[in-house]
Amino acid sequence: MGDDASGDPARRRGRALGDGAAAAGARARRGGGPRGRRRARGGLRRSGVRPGAPGRPARGRHGPLRAARGRPGARGLRGPRARTPGTRPVLEPARPRGDPAGRRHPVLTPLPLPEPEPQLPPAADLEHPRASYVLRVNGTDRPVTEAWVGESLLYVLRERLGLAGAKDGCSQGECGACNVQVDGRLVASCLVPAATTAGSEVRTVEGLAADGEPSDVQRALAACGAVQCGFCIPGMAMTVHDLLEGNHAPTELETRQALCGNLCRCSGYRGVLDAVREVVAGREAQTAAASDTAGPTPGHAAGTTEEARIPHQAGPGAGGVQPPHTHDGGMA
Repeated sequence: MGDDASGDPARRRGRALGDGAAAAGARARRGGGPRGRRRARGGLRRSGVRPGAPGRPARGRHGPLRAARGRPGARGLRGPRARTPGTRPVLEPARPRGDPAGRRHPVLTPLPLPEPEPQLPPAADLEHPRASYVLRVNGTDRPVTEAWVGESLLYVLRERLGLAGAKDGCSQGECGACNVQVDGRLVASCLVPAATTAGSEVRTVEGLAADGEPSDVQRALAACGAVQCGFCIPGMAMTVHDLLEGNHAPTELETRQALCGNLCRCSGYRGVLDAVREVVAGREAQTAAASDTAGPTPGHAAGTTEEARIPHQAGPGAGGVQPPHTHDGGMA
């Protein structure tokens, strides 16, 4: 009977199926733990894998499974992810975020900084040469260092020495607002290079006051209403001082001729003419009082008189700023 049972084809098929189930259970138990056994029991159902015949590959829902990169349980080219029951998933190394290919990034090394270029000494400015000199302004030596030789006397007085009495009205020597005295001659400081006045005596409107008190000319200009906006008054005061130094009693015509180089849009010159007349009268009164006290002077006793001069604005090269040219330049 045993031979019949063993030879029965149905029994042989049942024994083969039983052996296969036992082997599957053993493989599930080797997976380890309840969780592994549950995954092993449901693995075939979830993946839809049907065991194939010997020599034939297992088939899935979408066709035969193909191994991807030799890893068991990896996703093939086609079909869902499948894993052989009883095996553990292979842990892949973590990839950098944002880099799906998992490439190794090269290490960036900073480039060396370029060496600083050597500082060369500044080259000589041939177009704007500079010079240092000393100006004697209002009886005081004032040094001027590293100044462009083309700077005007007006610019040096205002910007470098801080003497803002002289005004820049036209920069062409026409308005008289920048008048100063250089070696006793009236000049338009906007036309005179400051470097040429080194060694000369420069007198500005700030130098007219004595011991902090304004001069008689400045007081008369203020008393007679000659000061309106005040922009042209420094030049007016210098012109009147220069006039009275050469002509102690000028007529109104001579005063007008002296003031023809000073432009004024406010006073109409009447206040200036009245101020000159008041200064002349005051000085004559002082002279008469001094002569009565000290007696007649030798000049008046001999009957000699000095010729009055009418001052005028000297040119850019006159007034001791530059010596006059005595040659004709070969034109004769």
